[in-house]
Amino acid sequence: MNELICRPIGYIQSPYKERETTPKSVDECPDQEAMMEIVEEYAEAMGDMEVGKSYEVLFWFHKVPDVKLTVPYRGVGPMMGIFSTHAPYRPNPIGASVIKVTKIEGRCVYFTGVDMMDGTPVLDIKPSN
Repeated sequence: MNELICRPIGYIQSPYKERETTPKSVDECPDQEAMMEIVEEYAEAMGDMEVGKSYEVLFWFHKVPDVKLTVPYRGVGPMMGIFSTHAPYRPNPIGASVIKVTKIEGRCVYFTGVDMMDGTPVLDIKPSN
């Protein structure tokens, strides 16, 4: 198997500093605002991003200690296979959330819909159609 290498395009600055206090879903905190700072070399890629639009953010669960093949749904429900959940304990700890942009200043994108920890590496941003 080949190794894949990903480089962050930016980092999340969020009010959530611990895994235990980070929401398990955007539904738990739809109005909480956070900021994503894009790395300088990718600033040009932000050129057409717009306030008010929704984007899918792919990110790396950087604080997950191990892989689990089954987890309790949303931390408290019935046990489910990891691929049927949004839980972070994945073989490749990639997360995906849909955010709504509230403001753009330079390389900083402010948004609502944060369910990511502070310092989370961002892998990609795509329009949410």
